[in-house]
Amino acid sequence: MVKYLKFSFIFLFLYSCGYTPIYKVNQKSNFGLDAIIFSGDKKIGRKIEKNLRKFRNNQTENIFDANFVSSKIREVVTKDKKGDPSSFKLIIKVKLNLISKTNKETLKKNFIREVTFDSMDNKFELDQYASNIEKNIILNILEDMNIFFKVIENDL
Repeated sequence: MVKYLKFSFIFLFLYSCGYTPIYKVNQKSNFGLDAIIFSGDKKIGRKIEKNLRKFRNNQTENIFDANFVSSKIREVVTKDKKGDPSSFKLIIKVKLNLISKTNKETLKKNFIREVTFDSMDNKFELDQYASNIEKNIILNILEDMNIFFKVIENDL
C-alpha cells in the first residue's frame, strides 16, 4: 500500500510541475522556413536539413529561405616517434544564411565545433569512434541552431 501511495504521489508531483519542452515548435510561431538548400558535406547537410524541416511553417508572416554550407575537417594534431598519428582533431563548420522573403534582409551565423581525440591501434574502432564523435558534434550544432532560431523568433 505504501508503495502505491509513493508512486501516486510522485506521479501527481511530476504531472503538476508544468514541464514543457524547450525546443518544441509551437503552432503560434512567427518564424518559418520555406526553402532549405545545403551544400558541402552531404552527410552533415542531410542531418541538418532533416532537423530544419520542422520549421517549415508557411502560415506566418516572417518566412525565410535557409542556405547553409557544411564542412568537415579531420586533421592530425600530434605524431609519435615513428610518424604515426597519435591524436586527431575533428572540426565541423556550418555557415547558415537566412534570407527574408518579405524585406530581403540577410541573417548570417557560423556554427563551429571541434573535438580532439586520441588514436587507437585498431583502425576500425578508430573510425567508429570518430563517427560517434561526428554525430555528437552535429547534434550540438543542431541544438545551437534551434537556440538561434528561438532568438530570431523572439526578436521578430
